Amino acid sequence: MKRLLLHVCCGPCSTEVIRRLREEYEVVPCFYNPNIFPRQEYERRMAEAEKYAAEHGMHFVFGDYDHDGWLEAVRGLEGEPEGGKRCAACFAHRLKASARKAREEGAELFTTTLTISPHKNAAAVNAAGEEAGRDAGVAFVAADFKKKDGFLKSCSAAREAHMYRQDYCGCEFSLAARKAARK
Repeated sequence: MKRLLLHVCCGPCSTEVIRRLREEYEVVPCFYNPNIFPRQEYERRMAEAEKYAAEHGMHFVFGDYDHDGWLEAVRGLEGEPEGGKRCAACFAHRLKASARKAREEGAELFTTTLTISPHKNAAAVNAAGEEAGRDAGVAFVAADFKKKDGFLKSCSAAREAHMYRQDYCGCEFSLAARKAARK
């Protein structure tokens, strides 16, 4: 089996994606999400993803929590709506780092769980992944994991595993928008 690094945004989203990918690949989950704010939320999401990987006998890797570097990557886009240019810059930032990590880990391929979310544009995510892969010399596996009820299956698997599931994308801008919508 070819080795594939899977950029994991959170444990719940990884469940169905890992199940599907393990049919064809040796999957190495990688948690690189410096967009997540605050740090406590980042650590909680990483712990869930790491626990799930360990329960399934998988080697788990992660990148540094460089929130300042991420803020620099999205500078000037803070006011963009969810799903806009800020998100595209965020995808590009995280997938570039994931592609480099795939190369370091000896993975021939990489992909991401991001497309399982009904809130993420799979074409935009896949375009960012393909560019990151070209730059790093690692092939990106384009997918839309929300198809075939992927998101619903991931929610069900997360409930069965008693996983923590967040209620916002991760960055302080999506958190502020969520709080404003609740008022």
